[in-house]
Amino acid sequence: MIQKNIGRSGVRIKNMNDNKKIEIGILEIQRHIPILYTFSKICKTKNTNITIFTTKKLFQRLEAYLENKKQHYFDLVLKNKWESNYSYLRRVQQICNQKIDLLFVNTIHETTLDLINYLGFNPKSKKILTIHHANAWFKPHLVLNIKNMIRTIDTNLSSALISKFILPKFDAINVIYPPLKDYIKKTGYNREIFTLPTSIYENNSSGSLHKKTTYYGDKKLCIVIPGLIQRHRKNLDGIPMVFEKLFRRYDKKLELHILGMPIGRYGKKIQEEFKKIREKGHSITLYKHFIPDKIFDETLMKSDIILAPIRIKTRADNEITETYGITVGSGIVYNAVRYARPIIVPAEFNMISELKTSTLTYNSLEELTHILEDLITNPQKLKLLKEEALKNSKKFSLQKMQQYFEKNILTWFKTTT
Repeated sequence: MIQKNIGRSGVRIKNMNDNKKIEIGILEIQRHIPILYTFSKICKTKNTNITIFTTKKLFQRLEAYLENKKQHYFDLVLKNKWESNYSYLRRVQQICNQKIDLLFVNTIHETTLDLINYLGFNPKSKKILTIHHANAWFKPHLVLNIKNMIRTIDTNLSSALISKFILPKFDAINVIYPPLKDYIKKTGYNREIFTLPTSIYENNSSGSLHKKTTYYGDKKLCIVIPGLIQRHRKNLDGIPMVFEKLFRRYDKKLELHILGMPIGRYGKKIQEEFKKIREKGHSITLYKHFIPDKIFDETLMKSDIILAPIRIKTRADNEITETYGITVGSGIVYNAVRYARPIIVPAEFNMISELKTSTLTYNSLEELTHILEDLITNPQKLKLLKEEALKNSKKFSLQKMQQYFEKNILTWFKTTT
């Protein structure tokens, strides 16, 4: 951030040579750091300036992604400690009205508590909302769960706020998982739908990213399960038994990293099952608390393959059911993109076409066991998979994503302004 270009309100004072540039704003005050980083990289071109609106805590995490922590390629407007989300959004709106041409709003939770902050939020700039759960936004409906009436009431009220007050304010939407676009189109939504991803492949993200591109029979197969151990995200039932069986046969050729902390009783139950296996002397890494981005990054860089036991039917912020791969995307898929690794998913998961040649699927725990056993005993197969994963990740390079941004989003902006 260049301090001399910042006014007292956080507004960047334009230079004369900036006049023709489009001012892009990116708002993230919840949690999606990879999206914040990715959008800021993609949207920063010779034709644009970037302003990030976020919290101090999230920005500290964002810095872990930045190559140059002292000289930023964006301007920054941080939420103050004393500011509520509501008051901060009012300030963001004021700044947007003065300087921002196009604003990306990355995360709005489908809860009354979050949605009410956006009732009065309507900057004059063009606005694109990133949709994470398609059914919650485009198929809202009355629900009834007598076991959780508070959540039921919140879901029904949130559905009304979304359809009548929040969604109509946005000029277009973005979905991080392309299949959501086709699904949303079928609901009758007639505005533009863009597909900027959660993550991109950056060949220079780490000098060691591809040092481990081959797997030899005398080295351990490194498997990573990234993301929170949480019932609505993953179906890990029976997965510990799969690895207990594999460790009994191939203890010196296998290591497993559960790269996410446990959430709720389900998460703790699954972690305890893995702990019991680890206590037998097997190579399993577990985490009780939040995993620092550096550890997350380093673990995936040394991995051979990603295991993603995604729970297909899920409920996130409310009582409306979503389907992973169709109405909601999975960040694990973009871990495979960012780190250029092959991935294993349930057969019913709707994988994006760009990664299908580096994806393995399973219909049962027995089939998953055979797949992993084959990878342990057949190094050449893993080598070919990793080579294919690298080819596929290059489809999501920064250059290609910026070309998409300029051809689709900037063209849309210019023709509709």
